[in-house]
Amino acid sequence: MVALVLLCGCGDDGRGGTRPAVDGSIAPGTDARVPPGTDGGPRADAQLPPGTDGGPTGRDGGTAPDPIDFCQLGCATGADCGSASAAFDADNYECDAGICRYTGCNSDSECQSTFMSTGYVCRDLSGLATCQQACSTASDCGSGSAAFDTDNYECDAGVCRYTGCNSDSECTSTYMDSRYGCREAEVPDTGVPIPTATRNCVLTCSAVADCSTASAAFDADNYECDAGVCRYRGCNSDSECTSTFMDARYLCR
Repeated sequence: MVALVLLCGCGDDGRGGTRPAVDGSIAPGTDARVPPGTDGGPRADAQLPPGTDGGPTGRDGGTAPDPIDFCQLGCATGADCGSASAAFDADNYECDAGICRYTGCNSDSECQSTFMSTGYVCRDLSGLATCQQACSTASDCGSGSAAFDTDNYECDAGVCRYTGCNSDSECTSTYMDSRYGCREAEVPDTGVPIPTATRNCVLTCSAVADCSTASAAFDADNYECDAGVCRYRGCNSDSECTSTFMDARYLCR
């Protein structure tokens, strides 16, 4: 819930629904971008912007990526945010200034119910408790796809940690698209901790048109082609988010 590539498909929205799977850098129709062994963070598929700031520091030279606006679910109360999924129902959210904020999982049992596996546990990730896959060795973590198999993980304190892609060929194989490469990239600040590595699968480009999808919040005016890599620059308006997620509750914040 964060490899970094980009595009649109269909994915679970972390709230029990389905929505475009634009998880920060993922190929259409695949969920492999969110490393197996984590929940990707709340609403990862849609909330993690496709593309990233692209370096260990923000463009202002600071120590963190520059924050960007992204599509978020609006609310009046916390009850507007939850779903029927145990780790993403009303007691896992708060309504903060009209925006749903994930407050974390509350127990291992929530995670096991949500992911239908006893292998999931609720553990801290950068200050927020999230559902993560438990492990004894790295071999417990891989998904089988080239960029997300055993040699892309480590078992750290009993939890799977994604260590990143190792080569362009891994990314090409995983996303079945020769435009994907393994590059240094970092998720921009969205207020949600996402487990990502330094090197991730990203969509390469020669022009910004190579980055665009047909979705309003993820078309050409939301990207730039920066040093041959698609970088997401955020949503531009509430109407973009409403159109993309087909839900008037989504806001650009």
